[in-house]
Amino acid sequence: MVNIGILLVLVGWLLSGQWRWKLDVIRHNPITLPVMLLSALVLVGIAYTDAPRAYIGHHLYVYSKLPLMLMLLTLLYEPCWQRRGLLAFTVGSLITVASTYANIWFDVPWSDSHNQGLGVTHHVFNDYIAQGLAMSFFTALAVVIALDARTRSMRWAWALVAVFTVFSITHLLQGRTGQVVLLAMLCALAWVAAPMAWRWRALALVVLATVLLFLSSSLLRHRVTSLFTEFAQYTDAGLLTTSTGFRLDMWKNALEMYLTSPLWGHGTASYRVLSEQIYTDPGVCAVSCLHPHNQFLFLAAEFGLLGLVAYVLLLQRAFAAAFDLTVRYRNLLVAFMAILFVDSFINGPFWVTTERHLFASVLPLLVAGWRLPVNKGETVAASEPEVERSA
Repeated sequence: MVNIGILLVLVGWLLSGQWRWKLDVIRHNPITLPVMLLSALVLVGIAYTDAPRAYIGHHLYVYSKLPLMLMLLTLLYEPCWQRRGLLAFTVGSLITVASTYANIWFDVPWSDSHNQGLGVTHHVFNDYIAQGLAMSFFTALAVVIALDARTRSMRWAWALVAVFTVFSITHLLQGRTGQVVLLAMLCALAWVAAPMAWRWRALALVVLATVLLFLSSSLLRHRVTSLFTEFAQYTDAGLLTTSTGFRLDMWKNALEMYLTSPLWGHGTASYRVLSEQIYTDPGVCAVSCLHPHNQFLFLAAEFGLLGLVAYVLLLQRAFAAAFDLTVRYRNLLVAFMAILFVDSFINGPFWVTTERHLFASVLPLLVAGWRLPVNKGETVAASEPEVERSA
């Protein structure tokens, strides 16, 4: 379904014309430069990699989402399409949260976990990490809508949605990623959305809520305590076959790969080739040879300092663009960037299938409303399409 959707977007984008306006929108957007740099590095990296053609082809398929982001900037340029995009995300998120709770009592057919009862995971996505990421952003969206609500009933309704979504992440999902990015997102949102005089109080409330959720969730407590256990097992005995052990070892090896070629890296798809020489056990390699579960180290190992700088520039430019947006989109983009930033240290947000679909679509949705600043308090849009000008 995703590929069919992308194909329709591609065909429609190519046939709809208005090239001057589209290129103008893309040229002026702050994320365009780093996205183009990353795309160019993937292509140039083919020239000096030792990876076979199949590995390179998979890399090209994965990173094809980068130029797709630039196309989405034009498709989501008008505010009405940004609102429709958020509405679509809201509908999908509500279905996901409702299905997660329903899975406690019923075997929901489209659920991936098929568990009943408390104390076990109830994720609906095929990837519970991606569900934690998506629902963390949905929590931010619910909070922002509640803050903007004009009536008390709507404010409390969306606040309740946010509470139920937070509970689903902390009490009904396995894994630690969802909980970690949720905390980072809430701290970022509290900092940017609260009035200056209330910022520290808002952060204190987030910390207090985190403590209460930790004490009330046996699933969350187990995941936190197991983190320290797995860390000790790796450092003391070199045990790899745990979530923490895998990551620590992949990070160490990816860093060594980078240090052996710090400027250019080893080329497109080189991480997999080099990892196959390290992880000779097929079971271990199935986890550790695909990507190092760290987007910074992944790009550094394959494209050196240039890849690392390009990715940091993408994060920095998107974050800075938030403060040129309206209050609602500023809050949403800052919250989203907190999720992306933290996830980049522990996963591959632009590599893992479900995660890259999330980040490569929501990021352009949130920055599509950016307009080129002129003077303080003023902005100017790229030249409008012919239809809008004639209207």
